[in-house]
Amino acid sequence: MKLFHLTGKAILLPAVLILFGQGCGLPRQKAAKSSGNVIKIHKKDIYAEHVRTSEFQTPEQEKLGFKLPPGFEITLFASEPDITKPMNMEFDDRGRLWVTQSSEYPIAAGTSDGRDRITILEDKNGDGKADTFTHFDDNLNIPIGIMPVSDGAIAYSIPNLYYFKDGDHDGKSDSKKVLVGGFGHKDTHGMVNNIIRGYDGWLHVCHGFSNTSNIAGTDGDSVKMTSGNTFRVKMDGSRVEQTTFGRVNPFGYAYDEKGYLFSVDCHTKPITQLIFGGDYPHFGKKVPAGLGFAPEMMSYELGSTALAGLVYYTGTHFPEQYRNSFFTGDVVTCRIDRNTMTYQGTTPVSKKEEPFLLSKDPWFRPVDVKLGPDGALYIADFYNRIIGHYEVALNHPGRDRVSGRIWKITYKGDQPHTNMTVTDWSKASLEQLLSGLNHPQINTRMKVADRIVDSWKGKAAEPVKAMLAMADPTAYIHGLWILHRLNALDNTTLEKALTHNNALIQIHALRIVGENKASFEKHKASVDHALKSRDPFIQRSAAEVLTRFPNAENLAPLMELFEKTDSLDTHLRYTALLGVRNNLRNPGVMWRVPAMAWNEPQLALLTRAMLDVPSSAAAAFVLDYTRNHDLPSKTLVKNLEQIGRYVLPYQLDQAIDLINNKFANEPETQLSLYKTIRAGVKQSGAEPGQKMRDWGSKLATSFLSSIPDKREKPAKNSALLASQRVLAADIAAEYRLKSSEPDLQRILKLSWLESAVRGAAAGALMRIDPDTNEKLLAELFNDPAELPELREKLAELIGRQPSPTVFEMLKKQMAGGARNLQVAIATVLANTSEGITYLLNAFKEEEVNVEIANEIPVKERFAINAKSDQQKQMDKFLAAGADERVVRQKLIDERIATFTPTGGVNVPGKAVFVQNCSACHQIQGSGGMVGPQLDGIGNWGHKALTQKILDPNRNITEAFRTYNITLKDDKTLTGLYRRAEGETLVFADLTGQEFAVAKNEMKEYRASKYTLMPDQFRNIIAEKDFYALLDYLLSVK
Repeated sequence: MKLFHLTGKAILLPAVLILFGQGCGLPRQKAAKSSGNVIKIHKKDIYAEHVRTSEFQTPEQEKLGFKLPPGFEITLFASEPDITKPMNMEFDDRGRLWVTQSSEYPIAAGTSDGRDRITILEDKNGDGKADTFTHFDDNLNIPIGIMPVSDGAIAYSIPNLYYFKDGDHDGKSDSKKVLVGGFGHKDTHGMVNNIIRGYDGWLHVCHGFSNTSNIAGTDGDSVKMTSGNTFRVKMDGSRVEQTTFGRVNPFGYAYDEKGYLFSVDCHTKPITQLIFGGDYPHFGKKVPAGLGFAPEMMSYELGSTALAGLVYYTGTHFPEQYRNSFFTGDVVTCRIDRNTMTYQGTTPVSKKEEPFLLSKDPWFRPVDVKLGPDGALYIADFYNRIIGHYEVALNHPGRDRVSGRIWKITYKGDQPHTNMTVTDWSKASLEQLLSGLNHPQINTRMKVADRIVDSWKGKAAEPVKAMLAMADPTAYIHGLWILHRLNALDNTTLEKALTHNNALIQIHALRIVGENKASFEKHKASVDHALKSRDPFIQRSAAEVLTRFPNAENLAPLMELFEKTDSLDTHLRYTALLGVRNNLRNPGVMWRVPAMAWNEPQLALLTRAMLDVPSSAAAAFVLDYTRNHDLPSKTLVKNLEQIGRYVLPYQLDQAIDLINNKFANEPETQLSLYKTIRAGVKQSGAEPGQKMRDWGSKLATSFLSSIPDKREKPAKNSALLASQRVLAADIAAEYRLKSSEPDLQRILKLSWLESAVRGAAAGALMRIDPDTNEKLLAELFNDPAELPELREKLAELIGRQPSPTVFEMLKKQMAGGARNLQVAIATVLANTSEGITYLLNAFKEEEVNVEIANEIPVKERFAINAKSDQQKQMDKFLAAGADERVVRQKLIDERIATFTPTGGVNVPGKAVFVQNCSACHQIQGSGGMVGPQLDGIGNWGHKALTQKILDPNRNITEAFRTYNITLKDDKTLTGLYRRAEGETLVFADLTGQEFAVAKNEMKEYRASKYTLMPDQFRNIIAEKDFYALLDYLLSVK
């Protein structure tokens, strides 16, 4: 359930613990500048607490705290004890509200059936409040997504999407079968939710956060999704298709009149107009090299990341200014937001309106929002002191498991509006159902169309066709879709719709063509004509069709559309380029492309799209284009990575020759391009060929030999120069360049040189000849005058040659060493049971404080490698010392009690953030994206932030758990998994830097108990700096 991953935007600092949260249930207050280092701002943080300290309120009390625009009224539709904790809601075509509820959440019931349920709510006496509660099924395990159908319901319950049948229509499930599954559910707040039945008759579903699911329809065609993502499934479970890729935690769906599907999400932009097949951002996801990510419609946030439920209001019960608005729930700021939308071409541009509903009760948790058949807005309230999934222990006694409310918002004011009556469409005649296709609300029209298809089936075909002759555009569109779903849409009728003078009808007719290859082949001429329409929405729909059915003839018109479209219409341009890429991914199309005639702009665009086509044919085309064009450096790097990863070996040699000729006098450029191509080769799983090895060796030799013995004049970009030298040493290590050994030994001894370069040289020496070079490393390691960071690296390298002599040397240098050095040495000793003996002796002889054993890297290695008697000995040492948890909690309590906020933006605190945190976290677009961005983190409050910074492993999100990697040479690495790139896995280290590991180099890959976030801030950030950092973070809202 998405919302319970609540609060702030993020993870904290170089770590990784999704927080979520933001906002205070009130409009943001603008900052007022003042002089000095502090900029005064006004803030209200009563909703910053993870565990609300206010008292439980009855529904009657809670109602008094709501604030709506003039004329609107909120009433209680249902509450405990009739319902428990609502998760998702959906109306059926009889006007009844189906509600999934979970008292198990957030802890799943395990393999047995749970105690959760689906309940059908009815207002039989018409007083605006549910008076009949029928428990459809009460043996479920955290059910979320729900969609009533004519003979029961389709709903999610761990671990499957089920079809529940109600054969006798008594409101009770008689049987259930797996429609599709099983879905990942290790993270119970990120599961299958917000099912919506589309114009196409398929079930469109949000996958949710964190979990990995590998599912398939009965046709056997499987789909794998990891976190985020959306998919659709046929009603009979025969087929599953992924509809979008990426995003973090989609938790809401809504259609508009044109057939576009919108979705709310917690951590990318709040609302997105989805492009079928579009690729959206996600933590650690690499930006597609050619297309980039699919475009956004929102340039702002809504003050929180815990968004849930989405309504696009098309009813007439609300006044005009509230129609065609998006309504979303926010479980942290405890409000309902409203946004409106205009278009730049086909690109939606949202506008933030004043919050629609505010609440004074911080227990109000609007987890779902639905438009009722009466035009009212219904709000599912997961009424609770605690909403956070990771921020508060799952078994915290303060979690309410019985209280839940559903609120109903109606309009009673004097602005023009229509009070709508509710129809039981299950009892309607076919004639009445056909008239219902003109209903003003999209969701009601969809229910009517579903009833016609599901209940009347083929008998409805001729009456629907007859209706088209006199139907207005709204009914006409639904009639087309009904005929399509009944396999009764003939070519003449479809062609008439494709050439209709109404743009909306043309748009939907094109969508229907996109659902069926036979229809496309029959009507391709009309699709091509539509691509040249003056209406950009018609053009975009035509482009979507060409995206679905690959053909080499599709490429030129799609590229023409891309080039002629204004850059502000990002959605149309992306759709056109997506069409080019998808066509090129077809091997038959790709085979034809090199032999076809293209002009220069077309060649450039084809090459760009091919960067996202994983094939040797595409890479060969990119290579040919690169050889014959003078390209900007950024483009060249992208091209060469594709070339290195996918071309055949003899073609890679051609690329190397090209670089050597083109950049003969630019060794820095060559080294950068070598790195790019080497990464591509690594991703392919192949070994570098001789030409590549010779090229790399030559570059390494040149860079290493050019390092002077005496301190040089500072370079313009010393960081870049250092990284080049590190890369040169890494090349020497990979190819074990014996000829570079003297230079590497010389470099290691240069005290003026950066520690990173010297450390890389040391690593290379231990790869080339460890027996010979160990003595030199030991000599420098034992020198207390050497920089601690170099000694830490040397400890790790020396430790790879374990022996009693080495262990004794390491143990000796722990005494009196800097804390980080002690941690590094202890970690090395904990890598083997033999080394652990020396570590324990160091504790016994009091050469180092046993508290070092509580540092995460030491603790993890010790747990893996210690023998049982060693573990017992360690337990005694720890028991004799101060209780680490008590000491840590005391520090947290002291910092909370001592801290005094300034109420402004602390500029020195920002500097502390940049130094310690920005490598992994963004604020206002600045910083890394290893973890979530931290916009809005200030709404957490200083207590929660203090706990997260000083005790980052107290609650960890599964999405940000680190991994311990052991290589075949026994080198150990720790990192946060980011993504797979071919035959390599990419991780991020403690500094936020990414590193790649070839799968064939890995001996072991084990999940850690801990987050990547350094657990040393309590030791390395001075108290004064800590308060400055905290003060700065509190200003980020």
